[in-house]
Amino acid sequence: MKTLVPDPSLIALGGIYELSDLVSWVPAGSRGFQPANCYLLGDGDHRLLVDSGLAIHEEEVVGALKQLLGDAELSIFFTRGEMDCVSNLQPIATGVPLRRLFTGGVTNPFDAFDDINRMALRSRREQIDQKGEGGDSMARTPEIEIAPGRTLEIESPLLRLLPTFWGWDAASGAIFTSDTFTHGVMATPQDSRVIDDLGRDDTTEEQVRAHLLAKYEWIARASTRNLRDWIADKFDTLQPEIIAPSRGCVLQGRDVVKRHVEYLLAALAPTDA
Repeated sequence: MKTLVPDPSLIALGGIYELSDLVSWVPAGSRGFQPANCYLLGDGDHRLLVDSGLAIHEEEVVGALKQLLGDAELSIFFTRGEMDCVSNLQPIATGVPLRRLFTGGVTNPFDAFDDINRMALRSRREQIDQKGEGGDSMARTPEIEIAPGRTLEIESPLLRLLPTFWGWDAASGAIFTSDTFTHGVMATPQDSRVIDDLGRDDTTEEQVRAHLLAKYEWIARASTRNLRDWIADKFDTLQPEIIAPSRGCVLQGRDVVKRHVEYLLAALAPTDA
C-alpha cells in the first residue's frame, strides 16, 4: 500500500510483476518490474476503488481492502473492461460488501465471472458512458460521488482502443489514466512504485514512446494532432498533482507530471519516418 497524498484519502494498492517478453503490453526486451495499480479513494463510510488489479495480486488487493475498509461500504469504478482492470472483481465481491459498480461500454465485465450472477451484482451496475446511444438502458453518469462534496469526474479519452475512461479527483489532484502513462519501470521490486523526484527519474522520451507503441501500435501511422491537442489541453486545464495509471509507476508532483506529459506529447509527435 502507498498513500499518495498527506491524508489517507488516496491509496495505491496492488502488487509488483516482473517484466519479460511474456508481458504483452510492454516493449519487446523490457526488463525490470512494474506495479499493477488500483486505487482506494475516500475516508468515510463509503469508499471508491478505481480498478481491481491483476489476478496474481488477489491476496494483496483483497487483504488491503479488508484492512482499510473496516465497516465502510465499497464501490468500484472500472476504467476498462480488460482483465488487468477487472480480474479481482469476484474475490473482492466475495470478501467485502459492495454497493455499486461503475462500468462503461457495451461489453459487461461481469460476464467473465460465474459467481457474479448468483450475487445479483448486475443490479448494482451503473453505466458511465457519457454520450451516444445503444448498449443497455441503464442510467448513465459522467461523475461518481465519493463522499458528500467530493466527486470523481469521468471522461472518455481520445487515446484509447476499447471503451476506456479516465477519472479526475480534484480533492487529491489525481487523474486516473488507465492504460496511458504506463511507462514507469522499477529496477528492483524494492524500489518505490512512485516517481516523485526529478533527480532520481531516469525515464526517457524513447522509453515512453516504446511503451506507448507496445499498446497503441497504430500511433506510428496515425495523424496525432488532435490527440496531442486534447492531452495538452486536458493537463493545462486540470493541472494535476498525480498521474495514476492502471500499471506502471505512479507519477507524483507537479514537475514530474509536467515532464512526463511533455514526454508523451513528444512520443505522439510525427517522426521523420
